[in-house]
Amino acid sequence: MSKSIDRLIARIRYYLHLTPKWDETRHASCWDGPNASRRMMNILSPHFSDAKFDEYVKWMKGRGCDTAHVILINARDGEGGGYNCATHPECAKLAAKRIEKLRREGFAVVPWIITDDSGADAKDLFAHADERLASLWKAGLFRDASYVVLGLEMDEYGNANEWNRVAVALRAVWGGKVGVHHTSGNKLPFAGLGDIVLGQLDPKEATPARIAQQISCIRALGKAAVGFEYARGPNRALAQAALDAGAIGCGNW
Repeated sequence: MSKSIDRLIARIRYYLHLTPKWDETRHASCWDGPNASRRMMNILSPHFSDAKFDEYVKWMKGRGCDTAHVILINARDGEGGGYNCATHPECAKLAAKRIEKLRREGFAVVPWIITDDSGADAKDLFAHADERLASLWKAGLFRDASYVVLGLEMDEYGNANEWNRVAVALRAVWGGKVGVHHTSGNKLPFAGLGDIVLGQLDPKEATPARIAQQISCIRALGKAAVGFEYARGPNRALAQAALDAGAIGCGNW
């Protein structure tokens, strides 16, 4: 099938609101540059100009990506950090516009609620989960989502009660699949809160065999697996190792 026909089908699906299903989110490439200095996950940030947004979207398309993972609350995690779509309406408005453009370009969109380096914003989210998730929903930031991830490296900052509040608040406004993500390794304390577990390994340990073992571990829990982060930039071989092991998607394509 030609790329032009693919784009036409994507546009038709968009205008009919036929968003890609959770298990059609196969190829994503979320970082580039020295030590992940270029952050594709932050393309909703108001600190990124429209031109920079377009540049990063073009880069993802050039790598053959079909999925864009995007962060909604990010206080200081990498390039473009310092925004909160839950408490700033203008930020949410820009994010909704950019998500709409991603869908028109044929991408499945996977919103992540918050990053691990968000300090006071994380405390605010845990204390006001119902209000903040309702705000994100009303802004339309879940409308075109294929699934939604609770947070980046969740075991680094929130406890079980706090993340459960966020999960309950999300499911009150979102009827689709929910993802969870942890720090590197097979300790997955919040796996029970999600339908999809996004795996991560220290790049020094990320061999095809180790990746296959992690994907197997996740699937043994009865969860769908994503081989999300195994390198600080594109790494087609490691991404493919996750897909070959049964992952529904990857983050280093």
